[in-house]
Formats: sequence, C-alpha cells, structure tokens
Amino acid sequence: MPTRRAALALLVAAAGLGAGFGCITAFAPNIRREEHHAAMTRDSPSGACLKCHETESHMAARMKTMPPSELARHMREMDTILRPPLVQDWMVRDRRGCVDCHRVKGGP
Repeated sequence: MPTRRAALALLVAAAGLGAGFGCITAFAPNIRREEHHAAMTRDSPSGACLKCHETESHMAARMKTMPPSELARHMREMDTILRPPLVQDWMVRDRRGCVDCHRVKGGP
C-alpha cells in the first residue's frame, strides 16, 4: 500500500504533467448521456461536473488532515470502490469548460 507521502507526491506529479500539456481531446474520455451523466449537454458548465468530481488539490488537502486509520481506510476504498475520477487543478483553471475536452455523446 502506498504511503501517504507517496500518494501526495503522485498527485502533485500528475497535476504538473497536466498543467504542462493542457487538453488533449484524444486522451479525454467522452461523456455519454446516461446514468449519472444523463443531464449533461454540450453547454453544461464546469460547475455541473464539480458537484460530483473533486479536484486533486481538495483531495490532497483532505488526505493531509486524515488520521492514519482514516487515511488507510480511504486508500483501501480508492482501490475497491468506483468513485468519480479526480479533476486536475489545471483543468478547473483552464478557459475551456469540461465539455470542451470531454465531448458529450448523445443528445443536444
């Protein structure tokens, strides 16, 4: 199991890579208008995504305050429970919205 320091270092490294390259639509998974994404459209604001998706910096800040037992439980859950993927901080700051890179498929 990765240590807390290693997990945070990985988050920082991933954020740095994203900030350097920006949006590469070929690697950004499409959003299908079904299940939890049923209300998404090509005009949906980024705020709609951030209701479910957490930013990496927010997750890292929460992890720093977790007691060791809670952090261990959190890390186990991250390996076993499907959660909405983290959003890199550069994505939130980018002038484009989520649906500019993550194309909405199906419907308007």
